[in-house]
Amino acid sequence: MRLDAPAEGESALIERIARRVGQASVPDAFRLVLGIGDDTAALQVGEQTLLWTADMLLEGVHFRLDWIDPASLGWKSLAVNLSDIAAMGGTPAGALLSLALPAERIGAWLDAFVDGLAECAQTYGVALLGGDTNRAEQVVIDVSVLGVVAGQPVPRSGARAGDWLLTTGALGGSRAGLHALMAGEASAIDLASHFRPIPRLQVGVLARELGATAMMDLSDGLAADLPKLLQASGVGAVVYAAQVPVHPAAAQWAQAHGLDPVAFAIAGGEDYELLIAAPPPVAQRLLERVPAETGVPLTHIGEVIAAQEVWLQRAEGGRESFAIGGWDHFRA
Repeated sequence: MRLDAPAEGESALIERIARRVGQASVPDAFRLVLGIGDDTAALQVGEQTLLWTADMLLEGVHFRLDWIDPASLGWKSLAVNLSDIAAMGGTPAGALLSLALPAERIGAWLDAFVDGLAECAQTYGVALLGGDTNRAEQVVIDVSVLGVVAGQPVPRSGARAGDWLLTTGALGGSRAGLHALMAGEASAIDLASHFRPIPRLQVGVLARELGATAMMDLSDGLAADLPKLLQASGVGAVVYAAQVPVHPAAAQWAQAHGLDPVAFAIAGGEDYELLIAAPPPVAQRLLERVPAETGVPLTHIGEVIAAQEVWLQRAEGGRESFAIGGWDHFRA
């Protein structure tokens, strides 16, 4: 898979908006560190860097109310934003919540939703500071989170040839949950990964402190997100199929349906694990310290190469194009 082709789908839409807006200009008291195109925007104020992110969840696109309970939806609505802060190596501080709801969702449903969001906020030390409300025919949830980082955040654009690629946790669990829900077989699969993702905030901070060169969260799946990191960095990669950590739920679902577990796992969105690029000495320290200090598994899954291509290398040594599709809102 080559990385120099024109952008398509959601990436093309973001590029179109960026071209229309042009170069961002900020007040003299701020310095723009990162604008459109990374996991968060970043503005330096004195010695602190502010991180700012937003994510929108739409009924019928990101969730179905007959599938997910309101408390889990509240948790997830905040957690996906915290994952963006984690991807920069930052610490979240406060959140804004904007909600558009049908009249029948005001009451017990709203109370349970807010309870789930508050549980996530308390778990990760985030204050809910305000937001907006409106009426709509379907539920629309928009959360914005402000975070901070001492010094420079870890961008997508810093990966260099020779870096190792690492990922936290295991991949494909959320996709397995989604497929089980769509097939009416929810009782057969653990839905925790799909309903209540865990933002890897401690890992992100440690990766930044130890010298990771690039990082992002896997919101659209490794197959879709790795090329974004590589394109931003102007490099390519080889991913070792045998080393990709497949979530037990993904392995279970894939095997039961005659699918390749690795291909199934890397095409799955909403894992919210961290993808990290780091020079080998830094990567080795991370592989030792992350599990010991955070309890989160960390796996070496590949290496960055100079050629702007992405390959999936099988255990027997054969390579194939890394052309498995991940999630994209604007691509059929």
